[in-house]
Amino acid sequence: MNKKIVIQLIIFFIIIFFIGLFFFNNSIKTKTKISDIKKSPAFNKEYSNIIENIEYISNDKSGNRYIIKAEYGEIPDKENNIILMRNVEAEIYFNKSEKILIRSLQAIYNTINYNTYFKEEVYLKYGQHNIKSNKLDMLFKDNKIKIYSEINYNNLNTNLLADVIDINLLTSNLKIYMTENDKKINATYSKNANN
Repeated sequence: MNKKIVIQLIIFFIIIFFIGLFFFNNSIKTKTKISDIKKSPAFNKEYSNIIENIEYISNDKSGNRYIIKAEYGEIPDKENNIILMRNVEAEIYFNKSEKILIRSLQAIYNTINYNTYFKEEVYLKYGQHNIKSNKLDMLFKDNKIKIYSEINYNNLNTNLLADVIDINLLTSNLKIYMTENDKKINATYSKNANN
């Protein structure tokens, strides 16, 4: 065989080898990137800014303190004052001693007025009050928390199913009610807290 043909075949196979290697590596990287994006619930084409381990702390004139933390959040391109949070935990300290703890899978947080709209597996603990629901709105301008959508309320000896619970942040009062006049709150009361 001619030396020239052998050298051309070797060069041809080397070129084929590098082209194959290039496509193989890019294929693996692309598959990895796509699978990582699909696994990440934060990915959304509408949002360009994703933040991890978020924590905001704010204080009002009355000395109340609000802390909200999230595993990660997304800032929409069109609304820079809004953060869409995931795996959220919030604490409100008011009247210098009382504390409200709120947890949810998602929340929309407004960085200007601090209003926060929690949704999906919402849990609130306030003293001996334990409340589960699908939605909770924390409205600082109105000084209240509104809890709604499939509420299940428990304390030491009472279990309630209701439509809405309002908590006044100034007076610490709870108001539990139904939205329709003909519906009644479903309540279970036990004399002994151990029952």
